Amino acid sequence: MSSPVLLFDTSIYVPYLRSKAYSALLDRAARSGRVRLSAIVLAELYAGTRSARDKADLDTVFRTYSALGYLVSPSAEDWALAGQAIRRHRALHGDIAPSDHMHDLLILLSATRAGAVVVTENAEHFTRWATILRKMGIPARIQTVRSEDHLG
Repeated sequence: MSSPVLLFDTSIYVPYLRSKAYSALLDRAARSGRVRLSAIVLAELYAGTRSARDKADLDTVFRTYSALGYLVSPSAEDWALAGQAIRRHRALHGDIAPSDHMHDLLILLSATRAGAVVVTENAEHFTRWATILRKMGIPARIQTVRSEDHLG
C-alpha cells in the first residue's frame, strides 16, 4: 500500500520554521512528492511573516508548489459544505462563531477533495470537523502529531 498524500496544517509549519520540528516528516513527504500546500495555510503563513526575507522565502514556496500543481484551494462547493458543517455543529452542540472555524473546515474539505490527509497539531478542532464531515458522507482524514515527537 502506498503512503498517502499529506497536507500540513499551519500548526506544523510554524514549529518547523521556528525550531525545525517536523523536519524529517516534512522532508520525507516533500522528497516523495506526497506533500500538498493549502492556499489557506499559505495565507496564514504570509500573515505571520515578520521580514522581507520571510516573505521572499514564502514567495519561492508559493511559486514552487504552484508550478508542481501541488497547491490546494477550496472550491465553491467546499465553501458551501463548510457552511453546512457549521450549521450541523450548531444544531447538535450550540452556537459557534463561524469565522473561528472556517479556515480549518476549508483546509480539511479541500484536502479531502485532493485525496490528502491533513497533518496537524490541532487535534481538537480537526477531529471535531472530520467527525462532522464523515457524518455528512465526506471521507475527511486527519493525522494528529506532537512537536515533541518530531524535533529536528
